[in-house]
Amino acid sequence: MEPAFSIAIRRPFGRAILALLLSSAASSRGAEHEVGHWLASRLSDEFVATERRLGEIAGAMHGMPVMPDLDALGTHGFHSNFTGDSESNWFEVSWDRPRRIDGLAMIPTRLSTQSGRRSNYGLPKRLRIEALLPGATGRVTLAEVADTRLDLRRGDPVFVGLEAVEVLALRFIPVDLPTLPGKTVRFFSLAELMVFDGPENIAGTGRFSANFSIDTEVGWNIGYLVDGQSPLGPAEMPEPGLSLGWHGDPVQSDLIPTWAQIDLGEAREFDAIRVIAARGDAPIKGPGFGFPVRFRLETTDDPAKGPWTALWETGERDHPNPGYNPVTFRFAPARGRFVRLTALKLHQPDRFTTPRVLLSELEVLQDGRNLALGRKVETPDRSASIPHDARRIWSRAGLTDGYSSTGRLMPEREWVSSLSRRFDLLCEQQALTQLRARLIERHHRLFLLVCFGSLFATVLGLAVWQVRTRLASRRQVARLRRRISSDLHDEVGSTLATIALLSDLPPASGTLGEINRLARESSESLSEIVELTLARGRLRKPLVERLRDIASVMLRDHRWSFEGGEVPELHLEQRRNLVFFFKEALHNILRHARAGEVDIRFRTEDGAVELSIRDDGRGMDPGQAAEGGLHTLRQRAESLRGDLEVESRPGAGTRLVLRFRPFSPSAK
Repeated sequence: MEPAFSIAIRRPFGRAILALLLSSAASSRGAEHEVGHWLASRLSDEFVATERRLGEIAGAMHGMPVMPDLDALGTHGFHSNFTGDSESNWFEVSWDRPRRIDGLAMIPTRLSTQSGRRSNYGLPKRLRIEALLPGATGRVTLAEVADTRLDLRRGDPVFVGLEAVEVLALRFIPVDLPTLPGKTVRFFSLAELMVFDGPENIAGTGRFSANFSIDTEVGWNIGYLVDGQSPLGPAEMPEPGLSLGWHGDPVQSDLIPTWAQIDLGEAREFDAIRVIAARGDAPIKGPGFGFPVRFRLETTDDPAKGPWTALWETGERDHPNPGYNPVTFRFAPARGRFVRLTALKLHQPDRFTTPRVLLSELEVLQDGRNLALGRKVETPDRSASIPHDARRIWSRAGLTDGYSSTGRLMPEREWVSSLSRRFDLLCEQQALTQLRARLIERHHRLFLLVCFGSLFATVLGLAVWQVRTRLASRRQVARLRRRISSDLHDEVGSTLATIALLSDLPPASGTLGEINRLARESSESLSEIVELTLARGRLRKPLVERLRDIASVMLRDHRWSFEGGEVPELHLEQRRNLVFFFKEALHNILRHARAGEVDIRFRTEDGAVELSIRDDGRGMDPGQAAEGGLHTLRQRAESLRGDLEVESRPGAGTRLVLRFRPFSPSAK
């Protein structure tokens, strides 16, 4: 005998369940475990909150500036000495009078060296900021940066918001400086420092000092902390405008100066001019390409008559290239309507490159406000604009459009605080993404556990079902045997006994006919039992014809009529009980009724099957018919789940009416 398990999974149903569970478990191993994600989103409040917060972070970062991928070059910034500890590498900014501050920003140094790119060169893991307050004898801790997340930072600025306070000095003390790979010394480095009073950066108005500062190497000087040059370039949103900036006519000689002149519309007072370098997308037009080596800034009320008042000029020394950075030139307050930048010596990186001027923006400032925004610009160029590509151009009007070469210019404090906030959100996003992945994996494992648990339960259930099916089959076979025995006993046994008795009697005219009738009836009964027992589909003879055949055999000595219409197909068990009911009713007529005429009606009415048998025999007492008579017929009616009505009076015959509703031929 085969084990129940092997038999169960060979069945089509078992094989389908097994294949479904195994394929579900295998296919769920996608990039993000879709099933685990689906389960977590419905079972885990923590996952739902994480998803919601990730959506909020994505929405918040959508309107923020982004970190540039290409360094803007320019100066490096501040570099302390190399020491064995951290806190001795401090630097300080101080003022002659108390200054109100409400925010600080630090831009880390980002260098490209032979050993690779260092995005946070010399940035401490932890930092303490101490302040000297007016009237105080010692410094107090103003703020602490507990974790700069050097594992994620790519030179992202650090912004510290403060309650407004007046200070005389700020000292920046590194608490935990990392060491260089393979070395034990530490140092503190910073590209740019910003100290805010509202939107104004007042760091450039202070004096800088340090325990030690490397100021003799190219690119390093403590004063570079406030020169506006950092690896990040200008303060901008990544929304490029139509123009990359001003592209002067290429010239072959420095003997032909070029200039750009801004008309402020009326005479205005101002105290600074900011020049923002350009950045093209070709290798030769990298950060700072086209920034004039020597130039002069001047103003006048009438460019035709003059006189021109000099505001700032480079003199006999070349101005260092700022890279893609803004350069602010401050001077005593001046007044004028026209402001001009005159390029005296042009940038020529090599002898194969034609000298030219490229600038992205020119701002005329008064208390930090740009008076030149949107103002008319004039240059001696032959063309007002030069196509750059299919979307953008170089134009003189681009000098005052509020856009750099790569984005829309924005306030410095908003820019640096947004970049710092973006970095904090990225750190939170990374932590939440990892948590999200763990929750998905956890629910994915739960899904696999449920799958294999269901598989085990299904296999066990199939095995139990197989055993129960076998037991049920055995019980069914036993019931079938009992039923066949009963049917043979009821239908054939009594008939054969009668034949045996008749065969012992002396021959008479009616004896052989009765024996013949009984023999034919027994044969029909045996055929009926076999057909009802072994039928696998539709029976060979319709039910109406079968009932008519039974009547023709049993009522051959009577006058009889049979009227039968179409009836629905019956379940085999119902058909069997109906046939036996019909035969039992005709037996009663033959044995007890002494009838001469029998009328049979078989039809369907309102979905119910109705069999009516009427005879003109001697009838019976109504009380006897209602209380105890016709016991076998009533049992058959109950097996059919129907009702039996008996109408009878002594001497007036009997009428039997059976009504029942068929159930599905496939029902059990």
